[in-house]
Amino acid sequence: MKEIKAKHYVDTIIFSIDLIIKGLKAELKQKIDNLNIGITGEQFVVLDTIYCYPNIYQQKLSDLLSKDKSNTTRILGVLESKGFIKKTVSKNKNRLVNLLNITDAGEKVIKDNMPNMKKFLTTVFENITDEEIDLLHSLSAKFQKDLSNALG
Repeated sequence: MKEIKAKHYVDTIIFSIDLIIKGLKAELKQKIDNLNIGITGEQFVVLDTIYCYPNIYQQKLSDLLSKDKSNTTRILGVLESKGFIKKTVSKNKNRLVNLLNITDAGEKVIKDNMPNMKKFLTTVFENITDEEIDLLHSLSAKFQKDLSNALG
């Protein structure tokens, strides 16, 4: 087992990653808000996640995005009222769950605005090579696996 060399939490890779993620999320949400597409940055992220995970159920979406149930319910209500998503009640292990899917209108919002998101992300990562991005993905997968193993 590797010895952690950091003397304080702020010296750890966890702290560094957290700062990067918070900064990226804040900037991305601001960019989305500035597009004036009728939904907030937070709602766009939820919509895009549903687009990427068809038939995702509400609890899984909440877990994936680290949002509490009431916040997720509120966002989904807005997206549903705008006609961007549809809920379908289904059974999962003898429990009723809401399966979430994107509508044609929601898909149009994603496809019309994703080029702006890609442009922003390209700018953010302009000094990072493709190899470094691949390494970051690989390290991220290792962190997730180790965390999962540590938590049992």
